Amino acid sequence: MMTVMDEVMLWATSSLAAAMVAKVTVTAALALIGAWLARRSRASVRHAILVAAFGVMLLLPVASLVAPPVRIRAPILVTSLPPLAGAIDAIPPLTQEDAGVHVTRAMPRSSGISPSALLLAAWIAGAMLSLLPMVMGLLQMRSLRRSSRPWLHGQSVVNGLAPDAGIHRRVEVLLHGALAGPMTCGAVHPAIVLSPDAQTWDSEDLNRALVHELEHVRRADWVSQCLARVICAVYWFHPLVWIAWRQLALEAERSCDDAVLGCSEATAYADQLVGLARRLSQAARTPAEKSPLLAMANRADLATRVGAVLDNRQRRGRAGAFMVTLACAAAAVLVVAMSPLRMVAAPQAAAAQAPPAATPQFDAVSVKLIDPNMHGEHSSEDSDPGRLVMTGTMHRFIMRSYAISEGQLVGEPDWFKTRLYSIEAVTSTRANQEQMMLMLRGALADRFQLKLQQEDRDSPVYALEVAAGGPKFKELKPGEVPPDVNQPEGIFARSFESVEDLLNALNGVFGGRFRVDRPVVDRTHLTGSYNIQLRTEIEILADGFGGRTTQFPNLFHDMQSELGLKLVPTRMKMPYFVVEHAAAPTAN
Repeated sequence: MMTVMDEVMLWATSSLAAAMVAKVTVTAALALIGAWLARRSRASVRHAILVAAFGVMLLLPVASLVAPPVRIRAPILVTSLPPLAGAIDAIPPLTQEDAGVHVTRAMPRSSGISPSALLLAAWIAGAMLSLLPMVMGLLQMRSLRRSSRPWLHGQSVVNGLAPDAGIHRRVEVLLHGALAGPMTCGAVHPAIVLSPDAQTWDSEDLNRALVHELEHVRRADWVSQCLARVICAVYWFHPLVWIAWRQLALEAERSCDDAVLGCSEATAYADQLVGLARRLSQAARTPAEKSPLLAMANRADLATRVGAVLDNRQRRGRAGAFMVTLACAAAAVLVVAMSPLRMVAAPQAAAAQAPPAATPQFDAVSVKLIDPNMHGEHSSEDSDPGRLVMTGTMHRFIMRSYAISEGQLVGEPDWFKTRLYSIEAVTSTRANQEQMMLMLRGALADRFQLKLQQEDRDSPVYALEVAAGGPKFKELKPGEVPPDVNQPEGIFARSFESVEDLLNALNGVFGGRFRVDRPVVDRTHLTGSYNIQLRTEIEILADGFGGRTTQFPNLFHDMQSELGLKLVPTRMKMPYFVVEHAAAPTAN
């Protein structure tokens, strides 16, 4: 069993999308913490921090795809080793490709929708719904700008104020009857749109409003706000991203307020902001007037802005080249540092952390290198519970003792599959199959200096499920055993007393040729004793070593038609083992 945090860690390491969510979480959290720490500094400094964070969120997906991965092992405690009889820890057979024979066989396709596909569909749907207000806002802005009329007096005022704001391009001034307050829009051709009653404002109020909007133009807040809104749509499910976006909008307004305070009294400007709040509140109740969807000024933020305007302790002014450069450098460091990171779950078995005395061990072990012309594997542990005799390669010993599939062992030296060994071991205690395999692991670690590192990876498996109509076998009465079945030539016929026995046969946990090409996991939830009788056709093929291999071309169909069970191809996290060290066996 694993703790909740360990299960979250496994999920976070299972896909690139999950890793991106983790990186974005770190970025947004750092930005919000940085903005909080700079709460007594200039608003423009906090805005630069948040803009840099959104730049990191924008670049991280691309950088993560192109950067060479740097893997970090995340230790995860597993309180018990998976049982060898479990369906997930399966031992598949030697494939036909390994045996030198290529066989093309059609596998059934799952008709269900995978969880990853459902999550992708949900993400796309959420992103589209989140982008919809922005698209509507852009169309609304375009319509407002086209239907607005130029204001010559306002244009002359802006032309006089623009050079002092550091703007040396034309900023158009327009009037529109549907607006409740000033608004800036446009990136290449910026414009300031005012409500018609601006024509009745006194010169001081007009100058303050235009200085505020010109500061938006100088800072290119329209561009940063639109890009941040797109990023919010991409991460629509992430609350920290939305919180950062709201803070970004507020700091942009406060930065422009600071520009106004450089040429105006705080109390007069605060009164003007209160009047703006009143107009926006009235516009919310008046269909004829409206606040555009992409307007940067937000009525909910006006109280905070008024308080900041009247706060004499608050530092004001522009961020300066040094702070902007520092924020960009920090963003670049975050992108470079986080984009290549790939966490790899490395579950640590609690049994491996227990004292050595808690793990059963053989009393004596003999390992011999044998004739390379001898192939195969033999075991006599079924007949003698205190003795283990096996012949095979190191590769097969690991497959057997750790109950894993061919693809779950990586980093093997060449001799793992070419040298044949004979292992004979005895124990004075009566041991079952699982205990024998645990003791074999210890013998491999002792005599071959074997060290394995465990990771969890997404792998193809078959899920054994109950087909439509339910199972087609009966439950056994107490003390009843399933009858033997005849096995005609060319037919595999066998009785199973439980779904677990059938699962073990499909996985080949304790030997035998009745195995499928990938591990099988149990999703039937059938735990009783049953009379399960399976018959399916056998095909015999040469294995390339003078022997024969077996395959079952109609297994998927026969299991569903005779047993009411089906094998559904799917994917799930499986343990993988990386060979860190191994050496030739020590002398007996």
